[in-house]
Amino acid sequence: MMYIGIDGGGTKTKMVSYDENGYIFKEINLPTVHISSQTKQQCIDILKAGIRQLDPSAVSKVGIGLAGYGNNIELRKQIESICLEAFEPRTYILESDARIAMEGALDGEDGIVIIAGTGSIALALKDNIVTRCGGWGSQLGDEGSAYWIAKKMLNIFCQEVDGRLEKTKLYELIKKECYLQDDYDIISFINKLDHNRTKIAALAYINGIAAKKGDTYALEIYRESAYEMSKVIKRLAKDFDLPVKVSYIGGVFQNARQYILPYLQSYLGNQYEIISPIHTPEYGAYKLIKKLK
Repeated sequence: MMYIGIDGGGTKTKMVSYDENGYIFKEINLPTVHISSQTKQQCIDILKAGIRQLDPSAVSKVGIGLAGYGNNIELRKQIESICLEAFEPRTYILESDARIAMEGALDGEDGIVIIAGTGSIALALKDNIVTRCGGWGSQLGDEGSAYWIAKKMLNIFCQEVDGRLEKTKLYELIKKECYLQDDYDIISFINKLDHNRTKIAALAYINGIAAKKGDTYALEIYRESAYEMSKVIKRLAKDFDLPVKVSYIGGVFQNARQYILPYLQSYLGNQYEIISPIHTPEYGAYKLIKKLK
């Protein structure tokens, strides 16, 4: 039997084909299929194209986790409709991107996973029951996410332009990386991004460059990010007997793990064991579809 694991996050969609033993045959990266960033037909077309590349014979079972597949009934129905059109006649299982990330990171064991990519959410698995905290979206929450980091960073830039804060390396880097001739070009720059959360989140890498140069404000943003993460983790940990395992996943950790994890550990204390993710989200999707009889 062949399987395909799909991680559909807010920035990109990763697809991996596996055999019965978890051996990887092929993996591809495609644009995001987040319903807030693409039309329904675009989502269907992207998923179909990827599946055809990995499984032209239509014999694989598919496990997929998609950003946005949460508690909102209307969004769930839209996403379910997209997957139905994209995957028929294959057997497939649909979960949130957070759920497959947790399955992969903890290898199916009890614990908590904090996910910080374009958005952010924390999930806990205990006795086969999944609970969540956070994940309210860019307008209402997603604290600690790449979008949140980028917005904080840009706000500091504006304060530095005003003179409310002293200009630092972060100011210089934003002007350079955003190709700003004038300080106030930042307004038209953001407008050209059409306030797209994925494009704005992609700017968070600038904060990482500034942090490497020892920029005080950039480091403070990472400290605040870790603090926000610690709050959702502690909330979920109330259902556990301490100590509890905590893992992490997402672009924020890929780019700033060396800054955020020490802050996070200090906020959580020694009753929390922070471990590197055991497997990838797409492997978690593979595991979930494999369990389906």
